[in-house]
Amino acid sequence: MGIKIGDNNKIQNSMIAEKIDATKDAIKKITFFDKHPVICGFLISLVAGIVLLFSFWEKLISFLEGLF
Repeated sequence: MGIKIGDNNKIQNSMIAEKIDATKDAIKKITFFDKHPVICGFLISLVAGIVLLFSFWEKLISFLEGLF
């Protein structure tokens, strides 16, 4: 018994590997945050720092201190 390589060799109903589903749902889209988490973290902290510099925080702190 041997393996014949050449004409008249047809593979039928054979599964060599699992079927690959190449639909849009199967392909995971990578977001900018997934690609660059350090840059996004830096930008988020920068925006939070700028927001904390606004002057209305002084009024809010004074109001909260006045409650207690």
